[in-house]
Amino acid sequence: MTERILSRLMEADTVSGQSLSEELGVTRAAVWKQIDKLRECGFEIESLGRQGYRLIACPDSLMAPVVRRGLHTAWAGCEIVYRRSVDSTNRLARELAAQGAPHGTFVLADEQTAGRGRRGRQWISPAGEGLFMTLILRPQVHPSQVARISLQTALATAWAIRNTCGLDARIKWPNDIVCQGRKIVGMLLEMNADEQCVHDVVAGVGVNVHQRAFEGDLAQTASSLDLLTGKENSRAEVARAFLQAFEQTDALTPDALMHAYRECSATLGQRVRVSGNGESFVGLAVAVTDSGSLIVRDDAGNEREVLAADVSVRGLMGYA
Repeated sequence: MTERILSRLMEADTVSGQSLSEELGVTRAAVWKQIDKLRECGFEIESLGRQGYRLIACPDSLMAPVVRRGLHTAWAGCEIVYRRSVDSTNRLARELAAQGAPHGTFVLADEQTAGRGRRGRQWISPAGEGLFMTLILRPQVHPSQVARISLQTALATAWAIRNTCGLDARIKWPNDIVCQGRKIVGMLLEMNADEQCVHDVVAGVGVNVHQRAFEGDLAQTASSLDLLTGKENSRAEVARAFLQAFEQTDALTPDALMHAYRECSATLGQRVRVSGNGESFVGLAVAVTDSGSLIVRDDAGNEREVLAADVSVRGLMGYA
């Protein structure tokens, strides 16, 4: 009910309490309670006596009507599910997918209490400081072709940050976005499939937006959009830009996608250390394959294929 009232307030100059109560089938007192909840969330709403209510200003909110305003996509964000707090947007997205949520359903949260990154790592998700989002996808492809979605997600995220914040966002293989050598985004994709068919993929993205400080090891490697731009950025604007950019990547041919991905890479052409599976070696990152693996030429001149599930890759001259 709260989001329906917010949608009406965003659609018109003023909305009467009587019309809201009739539309929603509730009392005017119930409408007033929902208006009060919106005010508690930071929405500035003016009461105009018999005229009703007027929305004066919106906070940096991820509620569905705010994200939907100005969104121009064909399918990405066709349904938007918002939670103030959730254990994990990916877990909720998997649950919704199992219940039949359509291709393009978009899950957002202000806070994650059990956010996850790659290889089981925790993703710190403080309330109101980050953008935590998951896109539900139902690609009509063989499981062997799902790597494209990982490349699309990384590219769409980098493009969204470039377009909204003006930062030179780049992809650190396989699933981070970095700016000025600092990590600002982590991604986690999870697939539900059998041997022949992909049932659904949930593409989770966590963006550091309003954080002003980081603790422990993160202080040496992480940053946020606000720190890098010196201003407060809109999480809803970044979310909209991500959905729009994802649809753009979906329209690319395989060759065009790989070209765009490589152009946006922070890893290619860099000296890196590859660690995992009981070994470690140093080499030059020379290519990303169509299947999403990294090709590293070691110091003996051998080109070695590196799979994301198996190793950690770090640049020798910094995080990227």
